[in-house]
Amino acid sequence: MFTRSIALGALLLAMAPVSALASSTSTPVHHTAAVKHAALAPKVAPADEYFGRMKMSILGITNSIRDTGTREGFDPTHASQYYGGLMLTENALLDWAQKYPQDSWIPRRAYDLSHDFWHMHTSDGDRQAQICRNLLIRQFPHNHWTTVARAETSAKVWPVAVSAASSASATTQQQQH
Repeated sequence: MFTRSIALGALLLAMAPVSALASSTSTPVHHTAAVKHAALAPKVAPADEYFGRMKMSILGITNSIRDTGTREGFDPTHASQYYGGLMLTENALLDWAQKYPQDSWIPRRAYDLSHDFWHMHTSDGDRQAQICRNLLIRQFPHNHWTTVARAETSAKVWPVAVSAASSASATTQQQQH
């Protein structure tokens, strides 16, 4: 019977909140406003929040980047036609990064979006790619994707010769069929 009492007491003690066990004479912990704000601010965006002028969700931003990259890879000669859509996606990504500056999903999306812009081989695309890369480097300096991005250039990622060769081969294949 004595053993059961000890076991029950240990169980109740383990289930009791720590604050209930604290002495009433202990001094309260004071937090600065910054600490309270950091504790209250979520680090990741909720899936049902929408960003930018087009009110894109996180999934919408991700899909837009992935789908555009697929289309550009399939038909590199027409990559620049996706510029307007990617600008709206970039606007949503920048809004997301401003509202949730520590969200761990942002670096990969900024990295991939910069590649989609580079694939266009236009001065406008190069400028927007640099905006994405600046966001990545400034806001996530120690992230894996930042490390990879620092070692890249547009010419290394999407060389013009490769794009021209792949489009020429696609044209030749279409003519043969």
